[in-house]
Amino acid sequence: MTEKDTFVTMIGFAKRAGKIVYGYDSLVKARGVKLLAVSDTASDNLRSGMDALADKTGLPIVYAERLEDIVGKNVKALGLTDAGMVKAAVGYVTNSTQYKLRHGLRR
Repeated sequence: MTEKDTFVTMIGFAKRAGKIVYGYDSLVKARGVKLLAVSDTASDNLRSGMDALADKTGLPIVYAERLEDIVGKNVKALGLTDAGMVKAAVGYVTNSTQYKLRHGLRR
């Protein structure tokens, strides 16, 4: 399985399990989000907002190539809520060259 396939599979499991919060506005209000992801096709404004949200909450953030292709919607930002899935995704992405991972700074 390739790097991209592994991350895509993880997001697919989370989607089917209903463990994803979609969109920046929903993420700002959501509770229980444990990982943020933003598409490389997102606007600079959205990427800045997601970075600020990661820093405010201390959450890890994954920068994913064409995130909307992974989830099958025009989604530029999402959050995962399942701790086990997040642990697996962070472990994988940490060792990946396909995705960039950054941990929020918790202000």
